[in-house]
Amino acid sequence: MHMLIIGCKVDMKNSRFTKYLAGILALLLPCMTSAVTLSLNSIAEGGNTAAFNGLLLESTASSNVGVVLLHGRNGNADGVVVSELRNSINTLGYTTLSIDEPVPAAGTGFSKYVDDVNGANTVFPELYARVRTAVNELATRGIDEVVLLGFSLGGRMASAHVARGQVDELPIIGMIGIGMYGNSIDPLNAALTLDEISVPVLDIFGDNDTSAVSTAAARLSAYNSGNGTNYTQTMIECIDPLTNCVPHNFFGYRGAGNPVLETEVNNWLSLNAPVSAVPVPAAVWLFGSGLIGLLGFARRKA
Repeated sequence: MHMLIIGCKVDMKNSRFTKYLAGILALLLPCMTSAVTLSLNSIAEGGNTAAFNGLLLESTASSNVGVVLLHGRNGNADGVVVSELRNSINTLGYTTLSIDEPVPAAGTGFSKYVDDVNGANTVFPELYARVRTAVNELATRGIDEVVLLGFSLGGRMASAHVARGQVDELPIIGMIGIGMYGNSIDPLNAALTLDEISVPVLDIFGDNDTSAVSTAAARLSAYNSGNGTNYTQTMIECIDPLTNCVPHNFFGYRGAGNPVLETEVNNWLSLNAPVSAVPVPAAVWLFGSGLIGLLGFARRKA
């Protein structure tokens, strides 16, 4: 037969020993979850009529913290960098929701985003509405605090949203900008929005990502000129000399071979927005029950 314990399906044989052992293992070992594709709509948050996709990975633990992820330009909810991070963050016990971003009507070249900001100004208002929609979706799933993570263009967007896009959704308690640049025009320039952010920020970039490195001081100075007091700026190195690293897309800095990006992000999250995998009373109860059962089994065998 089967039993569902802390979100895991455990195979149970007739032996009392295996039943109690399965209960303990279900507590101690993380469960694998599958992503669910959501069709979301931002109309209630002032957005347009177009639906957009989100990839949801719910925590199998009892976490009340969620992470909304924004991909890079020409990417999607399962694009490079956010794909690895939404999965690695989920294994820590966070619920993650990666969403598709709005694009200019004229195309996805970076100059088109500049033109949109200077003209129709559709991208950022819709972006703010989509992030609020994503946060509200997490609220329906038991989440009450959110961290916003953005890669590349998504980092610029994340900074702008935390600074200006929040209305009445759940509080955003931290922001992570990956390969985030401090150039171009407001609000595409993170150095022009970070001064309006007071929550903890992780600013992480590759060692040879020229635009990220050259504008790092401006981003740090911008944050420090505001009310924020917790800005972590981390430059990571591609340590494998045999890998042809791509610093902006973090090829050679992420994945199974050298998961330095995932490690840095996960460590920052654990410090600044920690979750507990299982409520202590449940853990104590289940462990105690298993231990008592094992002792009883041992006595009967003797």
